[in-house]
Amino acid sequence: YSLRCILGYIYRCLKNYEQAHLYLKEAINLKPKEPIAYLICGEIFFWQSNYYEAIENLWKSIDYKAKINNSYIIIGNSRLFRKDYYAYKNYNYALRNNPDNYLCLKNSAYCYEKHGIYSETLKVLDKLLNFNKDDSLILCYYGETLCNMKQYIYVELKMYHEAMLDLNLLSDHSTSYNYFRFISYIYLLREYTDFWLYLNVNNNDDLSELGIVNGFSKHMYEKSQVYFISDLVNFDSGLYQFQENDINSLSGKIISSKNEELCLNFPMLIFGWRKIIWKINVKEILNKDCFINFKIKSTGLGWIEYQLPIDVYEYYVQPSIEINGSINMQIDYVRFGNNKEKITYIPNIPNIVDLFLNFHNIYPNVPEIFKDKYFSRKEMENLLELKDIINHL
Repeated sequence: YSLRCILGYIYRCLKNYEQAHLYLKEAINLKPKEPIAYLICGEIFFWQSNYYEAIENLWKSIDYKAKINNSYIIIGNSRLFRKDYYAYKNYNYALRNNPDNYLCLKNSAYCYEKHGIYSETLKVLDKLLNFNKDDSLILCYYGETLCNMKQYIYVELKMYHEAMLDLNLLSDHSTSYNYFRFISYIYLLREYTDFWLYLNVNNNDDLSELGIVNGFSKHMYEKSQVYFISDLVNFDSGLYQFQENDINSLSGKIISSKNEELCLNFPMLIFGWRKIIWKINVKEILNKDCFINFKIKSTGLGWIEYQLPIDVYEYYVQPSIEINGSINMQIDYVRFGNNKEKITYIPNIPNIVDLFLNFHNIYPNVPEIFKDKYFSRKEMENLLELKDIINHL
């Protein structure tokens, strides 16, 4: 048994994996409950990129009482390359016996970050920087992790000034990317009442006559010139019967025409010499004779922003929509601004939020961009040494 294990290891070093497997298979047949042959097999399977077999053989070696700490690291590496980011559990076990193992720390930081566990990611990266404070790769990764976590943690920690600065930065809608990040951020923060009170702490404007009765709606109206349909329901309680909950609404509430005649008369709103834009969802037109006072030629587009093709040279405007029935249409808000196109498609808001919450899972992060350096195969060599084999035979 021992001779076959040593021969298997020698052929493994020569990268003659086929011959190595032959000797190791013979060793396993001789002593199926001895751990070392499984251990060497597992490491060879890792180098052959057969990660499933690697994990299976390495666990067998552990089950048969192999006490080699690097077994857990190789299992972690195998899971990592299978994109199983719970590999951090295997790295953590190895770190109990070798808390300064650089490879373990680096790979576990990546796994934590892929799970969005940013606090643990930063703890591990801090430890890596203690070894080398000038490691540019780790420094970049540290900064990227801070960037990913900060905008959502600011409000949780009641760091409202910092959250406000981020909100102001994102309110620049110069690109669709910025706009969707802004929508995502607003959607996540809308339930934090204290944050919106903070933003309006020095604002004594009473907008209740417009139906605006909370800090979120007030900020959106005054800063982004968005007037929610839920504000209109507060303004005209007769519309309550048409109000519905909708996860794609920034306020959480919409009005649905429900195939009935509907006349929405808004209060006088500050316009500021911009175009009028409606966020609507024309689900179905049941009668060709139906009309809306601005024409919609397409149905089934989902939520869109429809910009009226007219210029209004007024500072105050009183918008209205008239629907004669036979149409299933939903309305979220009216806003004042300038879109490049007459019709702008709005993706489902939960999908937008999911995109930015999981941005790190969709687009390459620092380790993935510099994968040849961060996941250096050379660092993963020699995790199984001849002395480990001899000491356990």
